[in-house]
Amino acid sequence: MIKKNIFVFMLVFCGIIFGDDRVCETQLVPYQKQFFNILSENDAYVNQFVDRYYTAGTILGYTSKEYDFDCQNKDSKIHWLKYISFFPNQPKISRFKISLAQDIYTPYSRTNPPDIGDHPYGGYLRLNFGLSHRQESLLENIVLSAGMVGPSSVAYETQKFIHYLTNNPIFYGWGTQLKSEFILNLDYQLIKKIYLWDSRYISSDILPALDVALGNADTHFSLGGRWRIGYNLDSDFGVNKVNSSFSGGMPYNNRFSFYVFGGISGRYQARNIFIQGNSFGKSTGIDMEYLIYDGEIGGALLYRGFRLAYTFTHTSKTFRTEPQGGHNFGSVELNIAF
Repeated sequence: MIKKNIFVFMLVFCGIIFGDDRVCETQLVPYQKQFFNILSENDAYVNQFVDRYYTAGTILGYTSKEYDFDCQNKDSKIHWLKYISFFPNQPKISRFKISLAQDIYTPYSRTNPPDIGDHPYGGYLRLNFGLSHRQESLLENIVLSAGMVGPSSVAYETQKFIHYLTNNPIFYGWGTQLKSEFILNLDYQLIKKIYLWDSRYISSDILPALDVALGNADTHFSLGGRWRIGYNLDSDFGVNKVNSSFSGGMPYNNRFSFYVFGGISGRYQARNIFIQGNSFGKSTGIDMEYLIYDGEIGGALLYRGFRLAYTFTHTSKTFRTEPQGGHNFGSVELNIAF
């Protein structure tokens, strides 16, 4: 018996020393579906007669299947992606994503030039390179964005085309928009899932989160969270957003799920190029609000990896001369699994 125990001990010891893959345990199951993602934000989704400030945001993207770089995909050529994390040695499932995104900003007035103290015209066109790491109850999102603001963002052309198709008024002050500038921005988000109760038919959880961004377009620190109630909440970490709150990544199983949610987040913004102006050259002279908040409510429906969601978001004043008490917009998200 003693010899047998010594033999077993030696096998385990050798496995640890020489990296035997047989000693590899995880409760996480990689989701093998990929996604095509469409995410659109617009103030017209709340009120079709409103078109101002952050007026539109769009993301078209691709998200890969999940990889288990600790066990199943240990010899993959992209195994090194697991180390781009604050938790490099924790068991996790990873996926990467790439997307094309565009934001459009306009003032309250349509005059040329805009009224003094009004929001500047601005556009932002970028490529997002993202990485998500999913643990048992934790989601880590890292996104590097590279793109352009100013005329190179083709925001004017986009808005003019959409307004022509929808028979909406044209804005005439785009000649005063931000100058072209190359943008490099890094964003890090961490979301924790905490179940309040979990039953056969209805469950509830809270998703506290933090968000840190650094770059010449947007530098901020944000804390907040979402509360959800619905059926089978263990299918995702919440919906995604273009330009506010937090992004919950993609679904990670085929189960049927639906939920409603509400959330709030507070943000300290140290840099916002769309209010303060280009990094070099003349400032807009507009006083930015450094402390802002977002409130949101919405719902989502999921099945076999497909997800359809709508979110209503209220954002507080982002600059001191803003005539309204904040701004409202809606988000529509469609994730197509294949």
